[in-house]
Amino acid sequence: MNVFLVTQNKSHEVEFSHEFIWSPKRNKKGGMTAGFETMKDVRRGDIILNTYDQAIKGVSVAKEDVYSSDRPDLPEFDTEDSWNIDGWRVDVSIVPVDFSLREDRKYFSENKGQTFDKRGMLQQRYLSKLTPELIAYFDARIPEFSAQLKADSNVPQGEWDKVRTASFALHEKQDSFSTADLNWDVPVEELMSPDLKAIIGLIGERAAVQYLREKYPDATVIGRSKNLDPQNGSDSLGYDIEMTLENGERYLIDVKSTTGTSDMFFLSANEHHVAEVTKDVANESYYILRVSGLNKDTLTGNVQFVTLDDDVELHVNSYRALIKKH
Repeated sequence: MNVFLVTQNKSHEVEFSHEFIWSPKRNKKGGMTAGFETMKDVRRGDIILNTYDQAIKGVSVAKEDVYSSDRPDLPEFDTEDSWNIDGWRVDVSIVPVDFSLREDRKYFSENKGQTFDKRGMLQQRYLSKLTPELIAYFDARIPEFSAQLKADSNVPQGEWDKVRTASFALHEKQDSFSTADLNWDVPVEELMSPDLKAIIGLIGERAAVQYLREKYPDATVIGRSKNLDPQNGSDSLGYDIEMTLENGERYLIDVKSTTGTSDMFFLSANEHHVAEVTKDVANESYYILRVSGLNKDTLTGNVQFVTLDDDVELHVNSYRALIKKH
């Protein structure tokens, strides 16, 4: 779980009332902006502090990972046409608070990180990642923030350290895969806390890379997610692993992990989009690597390749709805 701070200013009313944050991917000149680039790092369960007029006005939790989305078509949003249409969006749930950032500028200037400048004022950037010092500061002063931190911090750090270095043995499922045999029970990971789900995701991705390198020793296997490449990885690509065979064929592989045996998993709109686009690219294929039955104690699990066209049925899970303005 990461903690971010968003400075919303002229967009704060519409983003707050509709419970989302949005930024363009690039500025009007086509350049990259640090605050917009940080949007790519937001994942489901992350906490975001909403600010306006040098005060924290809300504590938000990301409902889903960041995804590509055009500029919101709302009459009160970007009335001056200041931003490009192509952007990033995160849907959130917000708890209102009112905490002034004007009272302790000396502290903020000394612990500024990405968030504050040398005067202790908020930086002119849309989204920034908070330092551990700032997280501790707000934890001690904003009860709503503290409550959310405690809700998502029930996994000891030692558990993370174990799975980061664990060596898993994944076994290919021997039974044939058929959509007629799908088990539509809720996957066990959906009943876990965000931190526990994140651990399962980390285990699955690391195990998948190990499995692919052992099964295809002549291929180049590169981790592209934040779990696999914390410095340069991204969780907005629509896949976790890139594998290139000797003949030049390129596989984009998204890992779906569970400790249980359910054949159901959730697919984001961005993942589905990338899978569809890949169909039109020569020598490129998109696969889901379903990792199930992960066991931290025995370091084992099962694995199978899944294609969206031949191996799964897609069912609509939910719609994003906005009330019309009349």
